Amino acid sequence: MTYESALAYLEKLINYERRPPEAYRTVFKLERMVAFLQLIGNPQNALSVIHVAGTKGKGSTSCFIAQILREAGYRAGLYTSPHLHDMRERIRILDPSHTAEDHTMFPGMILKNDFAGLLESMMGALESLERSSSSGGPLTFFEVLTAMAFKYFADRKTDIVVLETGLGGRLDATNTAPSLVTVITPISYDHEYILGNTLPEIAFEKAGIIKDANRQTSEGFGICVSASQMKEAAQVIRRQCRSLGTMFFMMNKDFRCKQISHDLLTQRFFYRGLNGSSHFFDIRMLGEHQLTNASAALAAVEALGLHGIRVGVEAMASGLKSAYWPGRLEVVSTQPFIILDGAHNRESAYRLARFIGKEFEGFKKWLVFGASSDKDLKGLSELLGPMADRVILTKANHPRAADPEKHLKGLFSRQAPVVTHSVEEALDILNRQMRPQEVAVITGSLFVVGEARSLWQH
Repeated sequence: MTYESALAYLEKLINYERRPPEAYRTVFKLERMVAFLQLIGNPQNALSVIHVAGTKGKGSTSCFIAQILREAGYRAGLYTSPHLHDMRERIRILDPSHTAEDHTMFPGMILKNDFAGLLESMMGALESLERSSSSGGPLTFFEVLTAMAFKYFADRKTDIVVLETGLGGRLDATNTAPSLVTVITPISYDHEYILGNTLPEIAFEKAGIIKDANRQTSEGFGICVSASQMKEAAQVIRRQCRSLGTMFFMMNKDFRCKQISHDLLTQRFFYRGLNGSSHFFDIRMLGEHQLTNASAALAAVEALGLHGIRVGVEAMASGLKSAYWPGRLEVVSTQPFIILDGAHNRESAYRLARFIGKEFEGFKKWLVFGASSDKDLKGLSELLGPMADRVILTKANHPRAADPEKHLKGLFSRQAPVVTHSVEEALDILNRQMRPQEVAVITGSLFVVGEARSLWQH
């Protein structure tokens, strides 16, 4: 099997990243994933896992944790989604001995031959599952990719694996793996039509990754670390931990942070940890919300110490400083300023608008906006539209993309938007009309950001 044929096989599978499910609780079932993992030897049970769920900041938090572990000398597996350019971005091993990769955007990506060979080795089990009448239906794209990640990390004998959930948590394919520590990043409204219409309902799905003391954790106890949450979400998480006998550490109670300084390259913050020690750290990721993500990552790494996995302050500092997560408040040009951000819900749009208004006061601002049709388009437009002097509406080459003429133009009518039908067309307008002292924000969807990033690099 070649890499191209492996991609072709995966593209034929049901992919809820491209077409959202109509009935979440009937479509998402762990039984078929469990059955498949048994067929390939349950590789997930050989892994030491930190499991990350939440609405915002999952990827950044996962990246912070993995980079810290790498700097501490551990071979850290990292499984994230979606990808910006290459599917192999999702499955990575950050190896402390592979320093030559440090300059790359996604170091440690699985090689094409390894990716294809991994899938080929699982084809017999996939066919066996398809023939089974009790499997609960065929595996989805995300389930197969998750199983591939489990097997790859187990075969490569990673020391620790950081898993980012795909959707929700309780019924997510990643939740078939036992974990040493679970991390809940900030929870807000997103995917309401799937996860629930209230914050407690959404929090219940996210908190479903929290493990109890008896779920295959040889150490005999589970640990949950949570970022700061709205009251209703915090209550659900706390209740879940209490019912399972899981140790619970909450931001602004058991650990905390405070911004000290920042510019458009780095920011410095003060962190008081689980053991009461205090340190100053620097990160390259922009926005105050990244301080929350970095602090949750630090607390998760500190919590590993309760399982005997120790990480020094020096590794924490160098790991945080080296961590980079493309497409999240990413400055790709300074003359003019071009900023990419995958904001796709009200909370992330609010953060983005606040950041741009504060950091670029007095600048003429361009907004290039495209979003998936299942998002809160009205809410996004209300938050992002007022910050812009000029608006260009566009769409990614993706089946979920909202039609800019039909779905977006009316929401930005006050800004007299220009409508384009491809990201390339939108960037062409920017290149021709922007002046060096202006700023453009490209946002609304990671799919739009991914395409813009690829085009900008070329």
